[in-house]
Parts: sequence; structure tokens; C-alpha cells
Amino acid sequence: MKWPDGPLVLGTFIERLHRFGAMVEVRGKKEYCHVTNSGRLRELLYPGAKVALVDHHHDPLVNSKAPRKTRYAVRLALYKKKWVCIEANIAPKLLMEAWKAGKVPSLKGYDQLQAEVALNAHTRFDFQARNSKTGEKAWVEVKCVTLVDKKGVGHFPDAPSERASKHLRELMGLSRKLKTRCYVFFILQNPLGKGVTPKDDTDPLFGETLRKTAKTQVRIEAYRAKVSLKDAKLQKAIPVLLP
Repeated sequence: MKWPDGPLVLGTFIERLHRFGAMVEVRGKKEYCHVTNSGRLRELLYPGAKVALVDHHHDPLVNSKAPRKTRYAVRLALYKKKWVCIEANIAPKLLMEAWKAGKVPSLKGYDQLQAEVALNAHTRFDFQARNSKTGEKAWVEVKCVTLVDKKGVGHFPDAPSERASKHLRELMGLSRKLKTRCYVFFILQNPLGKGVTPKDDTDPLFGETLRKTAKTQVRIEAYRAKVSLKDAKLQKAIPVLLP
């Protein structure tokens, strides 16, 4: 997908103020910017790191209709000379684009893919897929991965996430229903990654739950994304490692 909101603006990261806010030097000025990922991102967002930002004032018409508290949002960070997309909301969009192009084999049997579908008052999954002829459906959850270790393995989550474990438990229950399948897709938005594994030292509950999930009917897959200043797209399937 090409970035839909105009050319990205380069900046130099100064400091993380809280989960969703940081100071960045942009165009010679210190700017308070939105951080589009609640993870720790310590290997990506540190003083002096090069980042690329969305400029929400790029389109004056859009800005006049929906003014924002922050003009800039951090989308990419430079890591070992490669751009990494930190924006968590990009992952579902990449999967949707790949599905439309017929590049997600597990979802080829579904002719409909609806985003942000509520299971109940407390849970909303990224997608629900449907086969309009057979009535079969699938619940799909997408996880954004950015952290990669020295061996090239992506780790999720970067910070403890009870929500992520809850999603897995609910998918395990849903997978037992008739004409219902469930999928978890890890989207590695760091081009240096070669696989994905649970980060047990950060969130042991998620690691334990993911291993239980892998023994059920829920299918767990991972894809790596190619990222640049102009666009991003799913590149290839990579292994999910559950040691």
C-alpha cells in the first residue's frame, strides 16, 4: 500500500514522553508527536534515532474538517539502515490489501472480509471473513510485530498485553463452532526479521496461551512486510517459532 496521507517527513527522535507521545525534531523545530504504537520500542525510538512522520497538515481541507491535537505522527523508524513501520494500524491494512490480491492462501476461500467486527460488547476482532456461498466464516486477528533480535527473530508482544491473550482464548472457543475457523496473523513490519516468536520474558501469559492455541484448530501464521518511505506491502510468509 502506498502511504495515503502525503509524503512522509523526516525527523530526529528526542524523547518518549509517554506511550502515545514523544518529542521529535522536525524541520528544525521540536514538535510534540503522536506515537502510533503502545509498545516499548526501545530499540527503535531513542535519542538521535531517525524517524519518518505523517504530516496531518499536508491536506489543509482534511485538517480543517477534523483538527488534530498533534500535527505529526511517527510512522517509521530507521533500524540498521532499514525502515521499520511502527504504526500498529498498518498491519490489518496490509493483510486486507494482500487478501484482495489473492496473496493470503488461508483466506482465498472467503469472498468477503469485513474489518473491525464486534464479537460482543467487550471484544472486537480485526476481521470477519465469509464465504457467501457456503455460509462459512472466519474470525481473524492481526498482530503488529516490530521488535527483532540479533538472530533476526521477531518478538511479540513488546509490552505486556492482557488483551492479546484474551483474543487468543476467545478464538480457541470460537474455533469449536460449526462452519467457523479462526486465524491469527503476525505481521512483521521490520524487514530484517526471519520469523516470529512470543516474547516470554515480557509477557509469559501470552507465550503460554499462544502455545495452547497452536494445539487447537486456530491457525497461526506470520508474514513479513517490505517497508519504504513511499509504501509497504506483505512480502513473504515466515515461520512462527514456538520453542
